[in-house]
Amino acid sequence: RGLLERCLAAEAETERSRNVTIELRRKMDDSQAALHELGRENQSLQVDLARQTGRKWKDDSEVNNCQGCSSAFSLTNRKHHCRNCGSIFCNDCSSKQALMEGFKKPQRVCEGCFSELGTK
Repeated sequence: RGLLERCLAAEAETERSRNVTIELRRKMDDSQAALHELGRENQSLQVDLARQTGRKWKDDSEVNNCQGCSSAFSLTNRKHHCRNCGSIFCNDCSSKQALMEGFKKPQRVCEGCFSELGTK
């Protein structure tokens, strides 16, 4: 009789261990999925950072025409820097504003940067 009780107790313990193992496997699978998602997000952020750190503010003296529509700059057609990419545009090609990191108010941006910033 004692042997039977020990056998039943061992079976119950085995079942508890099996349930714990199943729960731990589920948690491990969830953790691995989260880790992969974080890895993809990290890679995306690194690509964005590399693209943005390569941007330089264009020198006014080097640009005579709008980078968007190629219209010539003059006293009435003024130069405006896109605050995101640093290129120089006329008023029509840089009339949009977008919220940017590091600025409290929306900043003047070109059409391309407006589209890019709008997707973030």
